[in-house]
Amino acid sequence: MQWIALAIMVLLTACSHPSPAFYGVAPARVTVGQSVFDVRLKGRHAQAIRRSREWAPRTIAVAPRAAAAIASASGCAVPRLWGDQAMLEAALICGPDAAARRGVQQPHDCRVVPTHRRWTELACQPRDGPSAFSMNTELAASG
Repeated sequence: MQWIALAIMVLLTACSHPSPAFYGVAPARVTVGQSVFDVRLKGRHAQAIRRSREWAPRTIAVAPRAAAAIASASGCAVPRLWGDQAMLEAALICGPDAAARRGVQQPHDCRVVPTHRRWTELACQPRDGPSAFSMNTELAASG
């Protein structure tokens, strides 16, 4: 019985840890709408781990908020995401003015891309017009 309890505790503590490619990268905490994400950036690759509790969210519902969180933290375009409703990863397209766009609040429209992989892939496009999101960016404290 003790081994089962220990195994469950180990599994539960692993829920908010980054994948091996992002170990050691400090997260930026970004709130978009009702979702809170830890966004980690490494080169032209990003990972968003959803930290908020939401009842049975679908990936297609969480993806636009994750794309907006990654775009806000990186200042780069987020044309494609893959993952599930808890952890989404993205390849970034950054221009020379990427730092100037950092923190821009912009909603995204995402659609599912057919794939044979285990995770869902989504194509995302920033939506023109005023933001429908209330976005708050908070950098992680070092230490």
